[in-house]
Amino acid sequence: MLLLKPPNPYRTEMELAVSAHQEEFSGRTVIVTGASGGIGSVIAEAFCGAGADVLLVDADPRVEQTAKELEARWILADLRDPAAALQIVDAATGPSGKLDVLINAAGVQLRKDAIDVEEDEWQRLLDINLSAAYRLIRAAAAPLERSGGTVVNIASMAAERVLPRIVPYGSTKAALVQLSRGLAVELGPRNVRVNAVAPGYITTPMTAENLAKPEVLEPIMARLPLQRLGTPADVADVVRFLASDAARYVTGAIVPIDGGYSLT
Repeated sequence: MLLLKPPNPYRTEMELAVSAHQEEFSGRTVIVTGASGGIGSVIAEAFCGAGADVLLVDADPRVEQTAKELEARWILADLRDPAAALQIVDAATGPSGKLDVLINAAGVQLRKDAIDVEEDEWQRLLDINLSAAYRLIRAAAAPLERSGGTVVNIASMAAERVLPRIVPYGSTKAALVQLSRGLAVELGPRNVRVNAVAPGYITTPMTAENLAKPEVLEPIMARLPLQRLGTPADVADVVRFLASDAARYVTGAIVPIDGGYSLT
């Protein structure tokens, strides 16, 4: 009599994990805000390269050129406008009503002592770094629920660590972290995952000038275990993982992408 071995559940899980890591985003619709340049444009490029239908969102007209280079769709939108969220989601979903991934990468920074920040500057930080993400998630919740979709918010190391002269910026990112955790709990039963990443010192057009100063760079490098600054691609790879089926049991996570800086 031929005896058949029962299925190995561990092997099945391992095979599933390997398959998930090779996940392509073909047939999936993705929104990326802040996509005209910097981290946002590289995230958009990563999803385009994986076959996704990506809508690039930005208030900067350069988003059109970035979208053309990536052969992606685009929309010019001022995220400070409360009406923009529904317009963006409608543009992404179209007649199909389909949306799989929302990446809130739009962000602005202000280098200034906190007590010297003007009211309009504070409001701009709040509107773009926090309120825009909340409004977009709220507008996207229904289509994301239908697809079993996911949200990844781009927070910052400054959400957990006090960095002088960007205290209001860090405060908005700390609020974004709490929003991500709270929505992970609320939207989990609706089959929507919400995670965030917390980049450290990443070389982008927004940070390049400051990081080029020896008096800024040298103390940073002295505390960086990996002994290099990060790149937008370092962030994009983690964001893509969190949005993929490989991270299907991950929600409410705040993933540091800082070369170990937050450990020192």
